[in-house]
Amino acid sequence: MNGLKQPVTYLALGDSLTEGIGADGPDRHLVAQVFDYLRKTEQCRVQNWGISGLTSRELFELLQTPALMKLLPRVSHITITTGGCDFIEWFEEGANLMGLVKTMRRVRNQAEKILSLVRKSNPDGDVQMLGFYLPIPAYELGLAMASRAVQTMNLSYSELCRKYEVQLVNPFEHFLHRKDYFADDVHPNQQGYDELARLFLSTVPEKSPPPEPTPSPQESMA
Repeated sequence: MNGLKQPVTYLALGDSLTEGIGADGPDRHLVAQVFDYLRKTEQCRVQNWGISGLTSRELFELLQTPALMKLLPRVSHITITTGGCDFIEWFEEGANLMGLVKTMRRVRNQAEKILSLVRKSNPDGDVQMLGFYLPIPAYELGLAMASRAVQTMNLSYSELCRKYEVQLVNPFEHFLHRKDYFADDVHPNQQGYDELARLFLSTVPEKSPPPEPTPSPQESMA
């Protein structure tokens, strides 16, 4: 693994969370904060391939394009955010239980294809993958069922990450009941991106201790 000893070439892959929708600016979203931490010399580089609305299937297809197939073996650090848009599609199509089960199965299968391709192309790079948190509509649809679904998906991602030697970043507990972390129903605001960045940095090899998490409104008033 790179271990931050050599100049970093950082490739960010994924959906609107990688693109940075909801952040205060392009220098403060998740990828910018991670790169700012990884960057040790002027030779370090970042390429952000975050595309808002990108499903897991579409990310897998994107990874097979000539540009990314050429780039993947050359980078030292990769972050991946994927799966959330699949569940947004499920919600917009009616949010029925049978559709949820199918979506969970499809996302899990696509995630495995993504990680397998990434590891075949780049066996030694440091790879991090974001798990799932509860979006705002989950609190209205039924917190218990939504929590079970999200935790099941995070367990699936955890198993895949162990299989492919990838670091899972699990935001579930950190975003639970934190509606102040959201810019809209699904995207983090700046406070939410700061928390995601802290979680990502807490799994970077040879890291310094991450900053303390932002206290909840209840804790702040205590």
